[in-house]
Amino acid sequence: MGDTYVLQIGFYDRIGLGYEIFSLLKEKDINLQAMEAKAGEQMVIKFHCNAALLQQVIADLRGINGIHSVNLKDLMPYEKREHQLTTILNSVSEGIITINEYGVLTHINEKARNIFHLGEKEAIGMHAEQLLMEKLPILETIVTGESYHLKEVKSKIGTNTVHYLTSGVPILNNLGRVIGAVATIKDFKQVEEIMSKVDRKTKAFTFDKIVYQSNGMRKIVDLAKLVAKGTSSILLRGESGTGKELFARAIHIESICSSEPFIAINCAALPESLLESELFGYEEGAFTGAVRGGKKGLFEQANKGTLFLDEIGELSTKMQVRLLRVLQEGTVRRIGGNKEVNIDVRIITASHRNLEEMISNHTFRLDLYYRLNVVPIHIPPLRERKEDIPIIAQHLIRKICHKLKKQEKFLTSDSIQYLMSLPWPGNVRQLENTLELLINVVENDKITTDDILQWCNFKIVKAEKEDQMDDENFTVQFRFKKKWPTLKEVVDEVEKKLIYQVLESHLSSRKAGSILGVSNTTILNKMKKYGYPAK
Repeated sequence: MGDTYVLQIGFYDRIGLGYEIFSLLKEKDINLQAMEAKAGEQMVIKFHCNAALLQQVIADLRGINGIHSVNLKDLMPYEKREHQLTTILNSVSEGIITINEYGVLTHINEKARNIFHLGEKEAIGMHAEQLLMEKLPILETIVTGESYHLKEVKSKIGTNTVHYLTSGVPILNNLGRVIGAVATIKDFKQVEEIMSKVDRKTKAFTFDKIVYQSNGMRKIVDLAKLVAKGTSSILLRGESGTGKELFARAIHIESICSSEPFIAINCAALPESLLESELFGYEEGAFTGAVRGGKKGLFEQANKGTLFLDEIGELSTKMQVRLLRVLQEGTVRRIGGNKEVNIDVRIITASHRNLEEMISNHTFRLDLYYRLNVVPIHIPPLRERKEDIPIIAQHLIRKICHKLKKQEKFLTSDSIQYLMSLPWPGNVRQLENTLELLINVVENDKITTDDILQWCNFKIVKAEKEDQMDDENFTVQFRFKKKWPTLKEVVDEVEKKLIYQVLESHLSSRKAGSILGVSNTTILNKMKKYGYPAK
């Protein structure tokens, strides 16, 4: 049968060329294993034959009118792409799996195989539910088309118990149809190890490193410096990217506890169960996987120092109650424990959400709000202090050029004016990312307006008004068949009508759940119950 060979055939396109190539292979009694073609340029073929026949095939192919090159290759293009993809997937620290629209695994990297205790050959081509012995969140994604973030899953695969966090997104074709999904898998022990390495020594970020020249920002910084001397709780308000954590760090450095720990955690970055164990700690044996001897929570680790809770508006009602108790009592109780531990921690919180509206919607506790909002500090968005943009931009350029080991670049006066005219919905973070892109791609030492227009895309995403609806009457009609409907029938019909109406303008069940004050799972169950979309 011979060896396997791959030939890359370069040609000038003409009618009948492909037919002549296939006819030649047929004459030599060669059966193609694979073929890829790029219209009008080249064809790559894979086949079996012996070495002597290979040389004859190459000579005959070169004799065909229109073929200008025939070269041996190690791999088919698709094999090369697959090898590159496998290398990339295996290089990341998270597990990655992909499935097609039928739930069959198409890719699984080495990290995911280790987490699930699987071999590569036994995984690819099998249905995810059959392979992993349970209904994974990613299987719901190919049905609903919805992403999910950091879901906690614990299951038994054979004799092994696996405990992990997973996030997933759908894979869509050009028509927006779901043709598969990809999920990342984080081993729970790996997450706990990362969280246990919280740096107790804060970076020396002081108020002197906050760059500004506007009077508005000067007043904000002066206020923050003033209240930093005390111990009262501070609530930092502002859009994403305005630098709330930088203010929190500077307040800590300016405070009387600057030599003590500064610990920051994003309340939106972890699922509730993991966030609870990280904040409050746990005793040995509190749950499966708990480390021997138990573990201190972040409140205990930050004792005598500062605990910064970012995105406080993302806390569940249960977690809000636990946090409120800590603030009221000055003590914390570990999960699975019965001992109260005294703590002395200054709390700084931050949120980009409208907490007052959340209170009105009963999704944020008023008593907790009063505890956190002792000293409110609002950091204005970049568009409201445009006079700060020139000095911030050049400061960021200097920092980025130093990081990238490039010669410092400068903005022209026209480009500065153009940057000042933009709304910057992502604030300083967006400005920094934009400048880093320009520093990487602009060869000259000056960045012009033309450079910005060529390389940057400033499409403005309008914020969706999730909590508002147009003024209209909300009515539900019933057909009376000689008797009143039951109360359950009335409630179900109102619930169905309301859910249908919200889903008409907000196609995501997660957004609908946020608007109606229930979980994403509740909305999905209601959709199934009421047969949404209507058939």
